[in-house]
Amino acid sequence: MDKRIALSIMILLGLVGCASPNVSEQIATGANEPDAKVIERPMYLRGDFSLWDAEGIYQLKPQGNGIYTVRARFMSPGKVYEFKIADEAWSQGYNCGYRYTSAITLVKPQPADCNTIYNYFSFTPDKKGWYRITLDYRDANNPMVIVQRD
Repeated sequence: MDKRIALSIMILLGLVGCASPNVSEQIATGANEPDAKVIERPMYLRGDFSLWDAEGIYQLKPQGNGIYTVRARFMSPGKVYEFKIADEAWSQGYNCGYRYTSAITLVKPQPADCNTIYNYFSFTPDKKGWYRITLDYRDANNPMVIVQRD
């Protein structure tokens, strides 16, 4: 009887583990962050690919709980793309570039500084295609930028 109970518990734990969202899903959806700060103005992915303009196609869309995303098509593998996330006026507090280092790699969250003037992120895709750029603003004192293949 004890073996059946132990086996039942192991199966139950395995099913619960499979049903739990992984960390990247929690980042993407903003799960478990009820007090996330809301950005109350349009924010844009601005870079050399948009001539640094605030274009509607590059406006970040809120995903809930302080997560904002936009898609960009990078068509030159090996080219360094420079970008920031900012509002239309490059306002202080809404002008997000790198905090410690400019190079950003796939899937690895990179700390951002939203009070910077010059600190552009740099990303070098290894393949051409669509990429999703995420601003994780759940902690307004420590925003993060993430680039993923879409």
